[in-house]
Amino acid sequence: MAPESPEADSPSFRRFHVEAISEDRGAELDRIYGTGGGIDSALETFRYVGAGDADVSMRGAEVEGTRSGRMEPRADHIVFWVADGTASLEDTRDGTVLEVTPGHPLLLSASVAYTFSADIRKLTMVHLSDRVLRAELARRQRFVRGPLLFDQQPDIEVALGPLRAIIRSRAGQVMDGRLDEAQRAALNQQIAAAVIDAFPLVEGAEPEPSTAAARAAAWIRDNAGSPLELRDIATAVGLSERGLQSAMRRTYGESPMERLRAERLEGARRELVAGGAGTTVAETARRWHLTHLGRFAGAYAERFGEPPSVTLRRARAGARERVER
Repeated sequence: MAPESPEADSPSFRRFHVEAISEDRGAELDRIYGTGGGIDSALETFRYVGAGDADVSMRGAEVEGTRSGRMEPRADHIVFWVADGTASLEDTRDGTVLEVTPGHPLLLSASVAYTFSADIRKLTMVHLSDRVLRAELARRQRFVRGPLLFDQQPDIEVALGPLRAIIRSRAGQVMDGRLDEAQRAALNQQIAAAVIDAFPLVEGAEPEPSTAAARAAAWIRDNAGSPLELRDIATAVGLSERGLQSAMRRTYGESPMERLRAERLEGARRELVAGGAGTTVAETARRWHLTHLGRFAGAYAERFGEPPSVTLRRARAGARERVER
């Protein structure tokens, strides 16, 4: 499977294209998906396309036929969903069976082996590197020892809705080779954040923050709901304001106040997703010290792929459905 990269594409960008009228998928796909041991299949046609860089890429497959086999641990974590048909996967660690239903995203952790059987025609995937997910976790001061393992998310609308919105609105950019490296890094971070928000991380032991920047980031996260200024953060971690600015830039590539705004947006989103009685967008923004409602709505939509009003509306609809059941 040779890359198809026009001159306008950035150096790390790659396109994928496999099309065959046979069951021979090719050695590279077996390497990517850990299926080198072979797949039992009755395929008539197979088409596989995709684009992205080493951290985040969109892939799609169209298949006529059935297949089953085993996926060994892989380099990438894979979020996927099917458009039709049926499929099931078994987590070889504990025998947990995942039933695949059309339109419901699932996440395959890179370090886990799965057996599978499938009779589906269309499959869409987002590949994410371990590196890009760990980088986003580090931004949140979450450090996982050992492999990253994720649970599935049963709540389709409330928890998976924002992820779907991000993928729907950003898929074209992921597959656009004209993005420069900075644009692509920002895009990848946004998608990684949406994936981590959507799927519960199986927690392991996390060390206490050891560097000044890590202590500052943890303190900002814990105090983002309070009125803060730069000097408050610097005093809390024993740095000068200039020293704090330098440490945060060097470690995270952002200023302390940029991190504070991001934490406040995350806090506001948690409240809107919860959708408690009496929750409003304006009051949520005020409570998190995001006082300019227009700027808040714009920043929220940029970070989460939808306006805050849509998040709240979905949460309320989900709550009504649960009550009606």
